[in-house]
Amino acid sequence: MTDSQLLIVGAGPAGCSAAIQAAGLGMTSIVVDRSERPGGSLWRIGNLTNMPGDWTDGPSYAESLIRHLNRLGDRCRLVQGEAVAVDASDDHASVTLADGRVLTGDYLVAATGVRAAQPRDVPWLDADEALPPIWSTTSEDIGGRTVVLGADRPLGTWLRTHPHFERSLTVLHPVTDTYKADEVRVDERVLLVPVERVTVRGTGPFEVVYTTVDGESSVHGVDTVVMNVGSVAAGLPGLVAGADGYCPPAEQRRRITTAGDLRSRRNQRVQIAGGSGAEATLTHYYSAQDAS
Repeated sequence: MTDSQLLIVGAGPAGCSAAIQAAGLGMTSIVVDRSERPGGSLWRIGNLTNMPGDWTDGPSYAESLIRHLNRLGDRCRLVQGEAVAVDASDDHASVTLADGRVLTGDYLVAATGVRAAQPRDVPWLDADEALPPIWSTTSEDIGGRTVVLGADRPLGTWLRTHPHFERSLTVLHPVTDTYKADEVRVDERVLLVPVERVTVRGTGPFEVVYTTVDGESSVHGVDTVVMNVGSVAAGLPGLVAGADGYCPPAEQRRRITTAGDLRSRRNQRVQIAGGSGAEATLTHYYSAQDAS
């Protein structure tokens, strides 16, 4: 006997969608997350106007998911705890929590998402200290001359969230971020500078030294530096990770699949995460049907 037909690790958009899909198929599920409230990264997204629906920001969408989960009754159980490992055998899957609890299910969906990258995770960047990610920064936090490190998509979300912010942001980014910068390229508040390497010295004010892709070196004193270099996969022991740390669904062991941002460095979008969670549940549902 298992604790539930489906274990879901992570209560972000992918994990919540997996649970909702499971209930619709008549499956029971357990959703494990370190936070006491579902929603994951949605709570820090200040603008969702580029997504279909009536949600204006991440928190409003998270609250909608919570209301939906509450309607599932005994078909879905939320368990607060930090997952530290997953495992699978021929007849069940399991998740181990930091407090020693082990939960079992017929199948498992890992939707642990990503964490904000820091200088130690970025080969083209050196910095004396950890730097705040842009999504945790308000317009009041930014003063004087500001450098944004990386052109990842949260920059576009931040600019939409703060439409009345009038200062100029110098965005230093590698060439590999060029396609991500397309949505902010026309924003007059942004100056995009492709670089080969960046060094940040100090803890504020800062000295920023960078080399452009043309080989020119520059040194600037700035007041604010924020991180926007993307994310790092928040995988778990027991998952099969690629060289980049992400965990593609097709590479996982039987009875385990992955969903949401954990799957790949690309296609990290809220609406895509939700769809992938539902798809992961369907994959296990059909596996069970075929086995019977």
